[in-house]
Amino acid sequence: MTEKKELILETALKLFAERGFDTTPTSMIAKEAGVSEGLIFRHFTNKEGLMDAILAMSEERMARHVKSIVALAEPLAKIHATIELPVKLFSEEREFWKLQFSLKWQKKYRGQSYRPSGYYLELVEVITDAFRQLGYAEPEKEVLLLVMLIDGLSNQLMQQPSEAFIEQTLSFLKSKYQLDKLKS
Repeated sequence: MTEKKELILETALKLFAERGFDTTPTSMIAKEAGVSEGLIFRHFTNKEGLMDAILAMSEERMARHVKSIVALAEPLAKIHATIELPVKLFSEEREFWKLQFSLKWQKKYRGQSYRPSGYYLELVEVITDAFRQLGYAEPEKEVLLLVMLIDGLSNQLMQQPSEAFIEQTLSFLKSKYQLDKLKS
């Protein structure tokens, strides 16, 4: 990837995360990146193409994280790693994941409603299976609850809470899923 193309992607990511996709014109991206708007169109065709490139990067990054969770042998370890995932994502690349998380609430780019990625769906399947292996009577409902908790945690992470808050929250959430506390 060329240096200018990378700069455009990084700048668009930053502005989309801060301002939203719908309210960030390509002229602003060009100005902030110090490139011509024509260069953006040459590399990405239009603003949607630019967002497509960012979302493709998202798929690659998420694939790594999901594969590491899938590779864990113990079902409880998979659940705990899933609980830790938003903290890991936000600490590694805050703007990138802030954009991913916020797309659910923005006007829909390409006029489409939000659809979870293939890797998100794979993770849901893996966690559902983990709950099933641990003997939960309704693993699908457990996953729905866990997803709501993780969405809430992600929302808090966007507000940049203290490290102490993050550690206490992770500890509390993981304490809900301990072998000695499992109930069917």
